[in-house]
Amino acid sequence: MSAELTDFSASQQQALFELLILSAHADGHLTTVEDGQLRELLMEMGFAEKADREREFAAAVTRLHPAVETIWKAKQQALALANAFTARKQQKQVFAAVEQTMAADQHVSSWENALLMELRMKFRL
Repeated sequence: MSAELTDFSASQQQALFELLILSAHADGHLTTVEDGQLRELLMEMGFAEKADREREFAAAVTRLHPAVETIWKAKQQALALANAFTARKQQKQVFAAVEQTMAADQHVSSWENALLMELRMKFRL
């Protein structure tokens, strides 16, 4: 993932992970590359055991499932999660991580573009 997680609090790490889950699912499917990146991030967050990573991953997907039902819900959820990041450096890191996750499958859907635009405006990038 390469986001410098030491700059983020535990709650910010959680918000980043959920934002990346949301962005990975925004196009309706999760690729192997996206899945690998998300699981790597969980390891960086301290979930050393595979069972812990699986549980955390499944819980986040379950929590965010309602948000991917419509683009409006996805935007609202993305903006709510983005509120966790107030420092400029963090906002840039988060945006770059979201962009990287969305581009991992070599295709950025209209939903993904809409979420990127919302985050760009939110972070004033």
